[in-house]
This record gives sequence, structure tokens and C-alpha cells, in this order.
Amino acid sequence: MENSENTALQPRVLLSWPISPDYVPPPVFSSQQVTLCPRGGAKGFVESSSVCQDLIKCPEEEYDIYDFIQKSSQIENKRFDLLIVRASSCEPSIPINTKKLKCPTVLLAGTTHQERFPISYLLAYCATEDFDYIVTPINRHHLHWFAAAGFSNTAWLPLIHMHTVTHEWVETREDKVAFLGHAGSFHPRRVRLLNTLKEAGLPLVAKSGTREEGARLFAHSLVSFNCSLNGDFNLRNLEIISAGGFLLTDRLSFASGFDEYLTPGLYCDVYDSESELVEKVKFYLENPELATEIARRAYEKFFTGWHPRYRVADLMNWVFKGELPEFYAGNSDPRFFISTSNNDLMDTRLAIYESVQELHRVEERLKILVSKECPVAIVSDLLDLPRLEVYAEAGFPVSELPKTDRVTSRVDVFKEGHNYSNGGIWDVLIVNSSNDLISQLLPYSKFAFVLGDQNQIVFSNATRLANIETIYYSLSRADGSSCRVEIRFYKEGEDSTRYTFDEIFRKQSYPFLDFVDDVSLIVDVGANIGIASTYFRVLYPNAKILCFEPDSLAFHLLKLNSVTIGNCDLYPFGLYSDDIDKVFYSSLITPSHSSVYKNRDTAFPRIVRFVKASSFLKSIGIAKIDILKIDTEGCETQILKDLFEMLADVKIIYLEFHSEEDRRIIDQILSTTHVLCRGNIFDAHRGTLCYLNKKNILHNPLIEPLR
Repeated sequence: MENSENTALQPRVLLSWPISPDYVPPPVFSSQQVTLCPRGGAKGFVESSSVCQDLIKCPEEEYDIYDFIQKSSQIENKRFDLLIVRASSCEPSIPINTKKLKCPTVLLAGTTHQERFPISYLLAYCATEDFDYIVTPINRHHLHWFAAAGFSNTAWLPLIHMHTVTHEWVETREDKVAFLGHAGSFHPRRVRLLNTLKEAGLPLVAKSGTREEGARLFAHSLVSFNCSLNGDFNLRNLEIISAGGFLLTDRLSFASGFDEYLTPGLYCDVYDSESELVEKVKFYLENPELATEIARRAYEKFFTGWHPRYRVADLMNWVFKGELPEFYAGNSDPRFFISTSNNDLMDTRLAIYESVQELHRVEERLKILVSKECPVAIVSDLLDLPRLEVYAEAGFPVSELPKTDRVTSRVDVFKEGHNYSNGGIWDVLIVNSSNDLISQLLPYSKFAFVLGDQNQIVFSNATRLANIETIYYSLSRADGSSCRVEIRFYKEGEDSTRYTFDEIFRKQSYPFLDFVDDVSLIVDVGANIGIASTYFRVLYPNAKILCFEPDSLAFHLLKLNSVTIGNCDLYPFGLYSDDIDKVFYSSLITPSHSSVYKNRDTAFPRIVRFVKASSFLKSIGIAKIDILKIDTEGCETQILKDLFEMLADVKIIYLEFHSEEDRRIIDQILSTTHVLCRGNIFDAHRGTLCYLNKKNILHNPLIEPLR
């Protein structure tokens, strides 16, 4: 018994940490710890205690951990009391054959709220390695998925992996709102909220920096702003509190554990929307003593109950003594039973949840409608997305949901006779294939899941939302400066995306005319996922870009890519010669996909809005366009005709044509004001054209137009 207690206190721990220690220092679970990292030594690594770790470089891809340990000359003692593996779909350094180490194994679940199929990936990995314990530091609301997959030992140990950098208490604060962290394309909502604070004229200090710099910033600022990436209990919550900062963060779901742990109003405060964020920041700037009082209370609580060392002790007691406080147990989620009792629907549930979760990451609010036959478990899963508005068809069995107001209050059940199209376009529709709502609402829903008799997905245009990857390129501008380009794309459309990227960036299908200057406004009609707009941003760093894209799948990626493009306005509709609704089929869905995706995706119709181009541009104050790009699969001539009065001032016009007749009409429309300067003809019925304004040729006599 004595040896068992000593092992529980300081076991010999092997930690697989797939993140560079320079970026995120690995947590310390024991004084006898060996840590495997995919990169070498930890430069600048400042440990949070006197405990030293042996950091050993491991492979950056999947590897046999048992074989690695046996062959490592750096690890003399090959026996361990505990293996802890941090893993997620975005971290490729993954150990296998963990059971061969013959010690208890713990999965430290990484990001299950973003990246490619984040929950499905970890469930598959867990099934392969059969971990003894599943721990999440940030996503308590996802533990029910692991339980439904058959894992009985699940726990939420909030921010157990936190690298603690504290700060002495500062009583007198500066009247400023502090933010330290990432605000790029992975964080579209955070970017929106930071812009909201700036536009409101609030004293925002937003920067990136080290944890030490962050601690100083939080300690000396009256308000510290935080925003989760996607409903996760993120590290910044306790990083702010441990430095003595006053935490103002976004409200998470009932299943996150946030309210019970940090108790808004007592240890922090929360906001639900952009307007509430601004209101609360102003309130605390006007009431600094209240912000300081809350911050002090939380600061003291951190050192007596929230410090990661307490959660490490909980983990060791759980593994070696079988003791875990009920508060941290995975079955504390009120949806636990309904999830585990519907594990036969896991494929359908995950396909829907991971897709909607991705939408939730990007959108401020989502409206979802479920038909009355929809399995209750599917609705129950979705309720942990805090900004999701869930509506159910009359007759939906809401009584079968967990009997707690925190759950049932999230579902608004319509009454008999309700006109479901009154609410306009639904963001997501989940409907049984035999339900009449299909014919009524399917064309008016951005995304839809149609379920068959066995509740399998028989039809959907949303299954690829959870399968997004990124292209990274370093490019040179005309002035010699360099820039980094990022493009988010759907994995299934990778070949098409890379082809388009190469055509635009490498082969310059939209040729750069460097003698055309003073470009301040670019209009991209048919922006798709934003590759052309990204190209224009490289060429014209200061120009405003207006992007028009009616397809929901493409527009979702356009929103993500617009964060890195910057200074662009997005419009989820098309331009045309009149205000009109049309049946639209996604350009991102091609017949080359597998039979699975042919069945699920190719026939999805949507009624999308097209607006009269000239009238809309006038309504938003646009009188002059410098560069106009139109790629609309056959609507180019109608748009040009409608914009005829504006064309005389457009310096460059890029177009695609889709028939020989269209090419001739385009040339007739532009002949009085522009000349054909460049062209890339794929065949008689398709090509890209570049027209240059005659005024620019007059200023550049060396330019010879095509004849």
C-alpha cells in the first residue's frame, strides 16, 4: 500500500506531447517524467515549478511508441507507471501500440471543437489504442461522445495542461481592455468582436506576445477580453485570472462546466453578443472597483483551487486510487444517458454535429429546424452549441430530452399549422425523407440533412463542412516585399482548389498590369472561396474588395479566407441585371466525387437571391470601380449590360466566358471603352479575358492591345 501511495504521488510518467515545446510548453505531471516532443529542445522554455523534464525528440508522424522507447538510448529505464498521450486531428505526431508499455494509459483529448472531423478522429484513435482513461481539459461537453463509443472512464479536468505564469497582484489598473492571443482565420468570431470593440471607440490593447507579457498586460488592465474559438473552455480563462486580471469572456453552454466552475458574477463576467460585450466593457470601465473586486476574488481562488497542480492530483488519485470528485466525472452532463443509449446512431449524429459545429465556429447565430421525426439524440447533441437557435416542427417529442430547463429551454417547438417558411432561409434543416417539409423548405435552406428510414443520411450538402484544410504559400509582391498566403478549402475539392490557385497565382489567368495604379476598389463577382480576392490583395494591399458569392458552401470558406484577406465586404448573393431568385447548384460539387458524395451532394438545389447590380452598388454608395472581376458561369453579359454606365471608369475588367456567343457580346459591350489586353482561351466556348480601359493605354503608349 505504501508503494502504491508513493507511485500515486510521484509516478514515473511518460508524456507524448505532439506540440513544439517552444510554442506550448508540455505540462508537468510528475517529478519523474519523460516527455516526447516532435521537435528538439525547448528553447526559451520556462518551467512553472522546480521540476525538470527530460525532453526527447520523437517522430513527427505516427510512430510505434513501444518500439521507440525500447530503441532509445536516451531512456535508460524502459518501465513507466503511466502513459499520457495528448492527441487531436491537427497534431500528426501520434503514438501507436501504447498498450505494449503495460501501464495505465490516458488520452488527453486535444481540440475537438475545430479542424477536420475532430471528434470522429479521436474516437477512431481511442478505439485503436483502447485507452484506460479519457480526459478533456477544455471540452467537457464532448465527453458524452466517448462514453457513447464505449469508454467508461471519462473526466473533465479543466486546463490541467496549462503552463502557469502568474503575476503579483496589482491594485491600481489602467483604463484599458486587454487582449493577447491569436486573431486570424481560425478565429473569425474573435476577429469580429475585436473589430466591434475598436469601432465602439473603447480603449482596446490587442497584441500577441509571450505568456509573461500577457500576464503583465492582464494584471495592469481593468478589463481582460477573451473569446473562445468555438465554445471551448480555453486556456486564456485561467491565464487571465492567474495574473490577477478581470476576465470578461463569451458565455459557454450549460454542458461546458463553465458556469459551475467560474461562476459568472462572482469570479468573472460573460457576454452573449457583440452589443452585450460593448455594454459590459463600458459598465466595468465606469465601475472599476467592481471589476477589481471580482478579479481579486478569482485570483485568490486560483491559488486555492484552480491551479493545475490540483487537477494533476485529481488525475493521479483517479488512476492510482480510483478516486475522482463527482464534479469532474464525464457523466455529469445531463445528456449523458440519452447519448449512450443512442450509440447506434453515432455515424449520423457525428456527421451532423461536426458539420454544424464548424458552422457555429464561423457564424454569430445559426437557425436550425428539425422535423418531428428527427431522433431526439441528434437535437440533444446540438444543444451544447451556445449560439445555435433550435426550432422543432410541431409534434417533436421535446419531453424525451433530459428533464432540465437548461436543456429543454434551448428548443422552441412550433405549434400546429405554423408556416415554417415565414422565418425566411434556414441555416440548417434536418428532416426525414418522408416529411412534406422537404418540398417546402429544402430549396430555401442553406444546408440540409435528409434522413432515411433508418435515420441514415441519404442526402446532404453539408457533409464536407467538417473536412477543411489549408494551403500555405509564401509569395512576392511586385515591390519586392513578401507575404504569406493562406487559403481554406474543402479536402474533397483539393485538386480543383490547387488547380485554380495555380491558374491564378502561377499562370496569372488574371494578369497583373503593373502600370495601372491608384486601385482603391475591387469588385469580385462570383468570388467563390476567395482565391481571386486573395490574389488581388497581394497585388493591391490597400484596396477595398467587395465579394459576391451566392453558394452557401463556397461562402462559408469565403468567410474564413476573408479574415486573412482583410478589408473586404462579403455578400451572400449574386449580382445580375434584375432582382430575381434562381435555382442554384453548388459549383463546388462535381461529378468526379465518389459514389457516396454523388448520392449525398450532387442534386441539392437552392433558391438563391440575385440582385440588380447597378442598383445595389448605388445603394451602398459605390459610384466608381477600379477593377471588376466577373466569373458567374454564364451571367457575365447580363451583369456587364446592367453596369454599362459604370464601365467607362473601370480600369481593368477580368471575365470568364462560357460560350462563343457570350465572348462576342462581351467584346461588343466593351468595345467603346476597353480593349482586349490579354486572353487565355481553353477552347472555343470557354476562356478568361482581360480588358484594359483605353484611358490607360493612352497613358502607356508601349502597350499593344490584341487585335
